[in-house]
Amino acid sequence: MLALERLDEDSLRDLLRRTDKHGVLSVYAHADPRPDPNLRAVAIDLKNRYRELLRRIGEAGDAEPSRELTAALERLWPQIERLADPTGTGRSRIVFAALDSGWTLQLKSAMPVANRLVLDDTPFVHPLLELLDEGRPAGFLILSAKEARLFEWRVGSLQPLSTLEQEYVEAPHERAGQRGGGPPGQFHSPVREQRQSRERKQTERFLNQVTKVTATLADERGWERILVSGGERLTDATISRFPKALRDKVFADTRVLIGLDDAALSEAVTEWIHEQHLERERQLVERIREGVGFGVAAVGLSEVSAALNIGRVAHLVYDPEVRYVGTIGADGLLYGGDEAGPDGRGTPEPRFTERLIERALETRARISCPLSFYLRQVRASDLRCLRSNGDPVAGGLSSDLR
Repeated sequence: MLALERLDEDSLRDLLRRTDKHGVLSVYAHADPRPDPNLRAVAIDLKNRYRELLRRIGEAGDAEPSRELTAALERLWPQIERLADPTGTGRSRIVFAALDSGWTLQLKSAMPVANRLVLDDTPFVHPLLELLDEGRPAGFLILSAKEARLFEWRVGSLQPLSTLEQEYVEAPHERAGQRGGGPPGQFHSPVREQRQSRERKQTERFLNQVTKVTATLADERGWERILVSGGERLTDATISRFPKALRDKVFADTRVLIGLDDAALSEAVTEWIHEQHLERERQLVERIREGVGFGVAAVGLSEVSAALNIGRVAHLVYDPEVRYVGTIGADGLLYGGDEAGPDGRGTPEPRFTERLIERALETRARISCPLSFYLRQVRASDLRCLRSNGDPVAGGLSSDLR
């Protein structure tokens, strides 16, 4: 079973292009053992979904194709059943399996996902995209007066990268002695002041080293967020040393987390990532709404499809709860709703959302699927044609377009 953090955008594009004569079964299982150590509820839910799928296939009509599909699904059932194995790993377990050709892809993640079981022509990737969107890599830096520990958080997993220790150097020339013109026997020792000055300089050098290493890793590993936790004394002092180009990506956590074990650290960072992701979703949708009328946002199924056709969407935003409807013209372009190509003809595409996602991936656009609550802030009255000389910042598909 492949860890989800190893899945890149090229792999996702390849996955979306996979088809099968009898279809691809996509199964998502929420295998968190904390509320249910034996995962019995998950096993029951998957079984019920599996039986419901068999029932729908049996009611579909043609007897021979139904028997073939049923036989193929029965061959896959043991693999589906293993997703609820309490001895397995991964809070989320995912399987894509072709019914005819037999290829499979198994993934796992430390992030939660809702139980789903979908049979379609190609893999059902919406929940996977939601995991990858929230699970984008982030850096985590925790500090104390003696050391700094660097981690990378990616799709729910926290991995240690480096530990930096502050070197303490004693200055032997510093000695106490009688200074100045005070009464005999009164000592004005500069030791404390000298030691404090030396420690301040050592700390400054240490923080400069830490931020330099962190900035290098952020560039190499594509971190979009960096959380710094060093207590009230070190957090702000560390953040102020980051390069200006990174400053907007750096966030403060003044809690003292250096003493936590890795499991507790992972939980603390994941909780922060989730809260920060919700805030970024809100800001993104607000950015789209404010961009209407200024040529930086295309809003609505028709306009976003047109922008995707010419590769002018930098960030596609869609509602995962909506099944968008459209056609593919004879020219291969996407047309939203009842629209068609210049010749007036088009092939209805029941999986139009997947085609939009596929086109976005092909043109290297970023994809986000915020909570529907935020997407519904983009009102139907805002749907209008937007064009600019440059790329739109984002394309938003309002959930009002049902």
